[in-house]
Amino acid sequence: MKLAQFQGKRVCFKDVVFSLLARMQQGLYYNTYLTPDCRGSGLMQAFTKHLVPRLGIPQDSRLPERVRVTLLSRSTKHRRIVNENELVNALKTVGYFDVSVVDYKFREFPFLEQIKTSHNSDIFMGIHGAGLTHMIFLPDWAGVFEMFNTEDPRCYYDLARLRGIEYITWEKGDKIWKEAEGYSPTSGNPSPKFTNYTLDVEELMRLVTGLGDRVRERKMERHAHSLGLFTTS
Repeated sequence: MKLAQFQGKRVCFKDVVFSLLARMQQGLYYNTYLTPDCRGSGLMQAFTKHLVPRLGIPQDSRLPERVRVTLLSRSTKHRRIVNENELVNALKTVGYFDVSVVDYKFREFPFLEQIKTSHNSDIFMGIHGAGLTHMIFLPDWAGVFEMFNTEDPRCYYDLARLRGIEYITWEKGDKIWKEAEGYSPTSGNPSPKFTNYTLDVEELMRLVTGLGDRVRERKMERHAHSLGLFTTS
């Protein structure tokens, strides 16, 4: 449904949920003037805490010691991970990881199922792209790994801060390789967004296992609190 079809009309909705503001200059998160080190937007929290339960999406808390790793794959022309299978096989060697690979193509993966998958992810990882906005549906203890930010360091880092979850990105430029030089189709200038990448396996494992340890600690602490095992003096 597009709101434009109701332009100029008086409409009464019995029940309606509007999305967050779209990506825009000085909008909700893109180029928003954020106070340094400010984390956890009340608006973002309110939206997530309202929407997910209203959609009837539960949190599977049966195995708090496991870390559910969801890698967001891309079937697009650009920003694909050339050695994705190699990275996934390496991640599966971590004993407490449950690894899954998804491709959020709307026609093949219904949006409600996408949200359910994201909400039941402890680590959500993928290369720079709009799919990373699914971090707003992650549980509070989760972490997001932007596998390469394509030299756009603030975009999803700021969104993670607004959501109040841990964010990491690729750190070592000599441990990632372009498939070819990429060029913007509009300006013709070189752009890191328009090529594919190979990532060093050992470096990826260092980053993800470190994040995994921290996520698991937060997850198990949250589970213990829910069982009343922690008390405050």
